[in-house]
Amino acid sequence: MNMHKIFLLMTACITFCAPQILASTDKKAVVLYAKPANTSEAMIKNHLINLGLIDEIVVYINEEYLLPQTLTFKIGARDGPLYDPISNEIFIPYFFIKEAKNRFSDAHYSETRVSVDDATWDALMHTLLHELAHALIAIYNLPVVGKEEDAADSLATILLIEFFNEGTEIAISAADLFYLESEDIVGSEEDYWDEHSLDIQRFYSTICLVYGSSPEKYIDLVNDMNFSEKRLTLCIDEYQNLLDNWIVLLKPHLKPMSRARMFEAE
Repeated sequence: MNMHKIFLLMTACITFCAPQILASTDKKAVVLYAKPANTSEAMIKNHLINLGLIDEIVVYINEEYLLPQTLTFKIGARDGPLYDPISNEIFIPYFFIKEAKNRFSDAHYSETRVSVDDATWDALMHTLLHELAHALIAIYNLPVVGKEEDAADSLATILLIEFFNEGTEIAISAADLFYLESEDIVGSEEDYWDEHSLDIQRFYSTICLVYGSSPEKYIDLVNDMNFSEKRLTLCIDEYQNLLDNWIVLLKPHLKPMSRARMFEAE
């Protein structure tokens, strides 16, 4: 996976370390890194900084959206992944990243020709955008009909595909993590009344959007999963409908030079 590295100066701190964002009054997304508690967390933090993965998302937000207040990504938080609408912060624990890596490793994911490390960063990127979706819904008071968790999944996948290098491949790795997590389902009542759809449903929904975004390219992917012809047609329609609808909802909050404006209906 090729990631655009964003070079940011680092400032000293005690608990959280924040990259210095290029001076601009309209840039209001920032990332803070918690002090690692051990060597494993220190390695994760260093990898993230060197990759520039989270910085890329911060730059994307600052280029695209008119934010009324600072949105802070806190990496290494004790809880999460989650978005807190009160503080307008997104929390991503180091242990979440470690657990994702362990799942991919235990599943011998490198046999898919995607390394365990790359799959882990892919899943993290989808998670960051999923929590960003919750933030945008709250900040702009966007209407959501149905489960907000499903809406956040769809926006995260669309943002990956439309705005990030190799976004469809990133989404596939993220979907595979849902699949691996679905193996933990034991059929308890909690699994069914949870605000999230079942992990296996999130897997198929994400793959459906990937196919719908580029049917010719990903026909072999869905053929291996025995999608019906009717469902494949609906995947194409769903992707375009979701893309159009999200652009309509976000349009009033986009900057004049936003890349998303290229999708505006005439």
